[in-house]
Amino acid sequence: MRRLVIFGAAIAAVLIIEEATKGWMLGRRPAACQTIGGKPAIGRCVTPLCYWQGDCGQWANPTQWLDRIKPGDPISKVFFWLGDPLKRDGESFSWSCGKPHSDSFRVIIRDERLVAVEACKPD
Repeated sequence: MRRLVIFGAAIAAVLIIEEATKGWMLGRRPAACQTIGGKPAIGRCVTPLCYWQGDCGQWANPTQWLDRIKPGDPISKVFFWLGDPLKRDGESFSWSCGKPHSDSFRVIIRDERLVAVEACKPD
């Protein structure tokens, strides 16, 4: 019985670690992904750990997530919600305003914290 409990705990630990880093097993379904705090993407679950893993992805319409960030938030939270920026210029990071637009918006990050969000404007 003790071995069964240890085996069950080991399986649970592996699933938790896998979901927190990749989200391939349970995170392929949107509800499962959201339950673990992630954002569903095509074929994967993007978790809040994506900034440290270096893969927050590119989102077709990152502006839909702007209400989730505010000044003072850490850079990891900004990248989780908006995805990897298209361009970086010092403290300024740029994202697309959405697929049908060629416009972009910028955020200013200083000392690993969000300082300001500038509205969408033509490039």
